[in-house]
Amino acid sequence: MDMEKEKVEALRNGNHKAFEDVFLLYFKRVRLFIGGIIKSDADAQELAQDVFVKLWTNREALNSEKPLGAYLYTIAKNTAFNFLKHKLVEQSYTGSLSLYDDVATPEDVLFAREISLLVEMAVNEIPEQRRNIYILSREKGMSNSDIALQLGISKKTVENQLSLALQEIRKVISLFFLFFL
Repeated sequence: MDMEKEKVEALRNGNHKAFEDVFLLYFKRVRLFIGGIIKSDADAQELAQDVFVKLWTNREALNSEKPLGAYLYTIAKNTAFNFLKHKLVEQSYTGSLSLYDDVATPEDVLFAREISLLVEMAVNEIPEQRRNIYILSREKGMSNSDIALQLGISKKTVENQLSLALQEIRKVISLFFLFFL
């Protein structure tokens, strides 16, 4: 039996040390994931704690054959979704939907934030020069010629690096669609 399966079995049986180990291993990742979706560090901290309370409360339903990270991701995603849904209901009740377009559903908002977070994570993983070119192009709105001039490289290099960056981002998003939708 591998380590994760043993940890899940111990957790299922109410082992506090196993829970502590899982908490220490996953809490930061869960908090960052939720924060990327809801765009609030303070709320993300609270919601991440809620995720681990739910994990403990529902520990007996854990399946040691399934990855614990995927289970936590699902709980985190649902927790973030419920938080956003509550915020939208609250805002619509007070008549101020200034944060979101009137036609956007909570699911749309969550989906858009997940994709945005995936793009951000993918960009952070690509090589530095490629990342800089992507940021200058997509986030700062610079032309390929201006980027080449600023970085002291050829326009063709900028085009190639930008193309590679976009391929990598598309691959990450495609995998997301394949595994989670």
